Amino acid sequence: MICEESFSVETKYTEPEVKEARFDKDTVNLLKVDRDKLASSVAAYVVNSIEGGADGIALDAARRLLGFALHLSPRNRDAVIANYQFKKGLPRKKIEPEYSPVTLAEVLQSRATFLIKNGGDLNVALAGYMLSVAVQVDSTNETAIYELEMYRKDIGEIDWSSLIGERLKDKVPK
Repeated sequence: MICEESFSVETKYTEPEVKEARFDKDTVNLLKVDRDKLASSVAAYVVNSIEGGADGIALDAARRLLGFALHLSPRNRDAVIANYQFKKGLPRKKIEPEYSPVTLAEVLQSRATFLIKNGGDLNVALAGYMLSVAVQVDSTNETAIYELEMYRKDIGEIDWSSLIGERLKDKVPK
């Protein structure tokens, strides 16, 4: 008698921890309308590029990107709805993006460069996340890749846990 068991690990979306929006402040050198437009564009990218039944890597990417969008604009309709749908495992309707992925990456990269030139801890931190998102959205954008690598060299690694919280598996004591 042959006994077959199936050990499938269900991948589940973990909602980003956004208690207080880090970049929804007047001290950031981006207008509120621009932050909201970027948040909508990032949410549209996530919804349109991550299919139902996605693996853990894709869901982690969705968590990072939606967490970023919610920190830019915590009441952004597209980001809030997408986060809810991922959290509940609901089907998602495609969103008509304002920017194509290539254009979104270029906008994020150019705004990041602008923020770094303006200086200030919050601007520079936001720039790092923007560069990381730009590279994730369009991995062929060599300018964004170069700027991200120079950011890592000059300022340091991008700490996503400080933006979206730690994953449950990471909270296990060592």
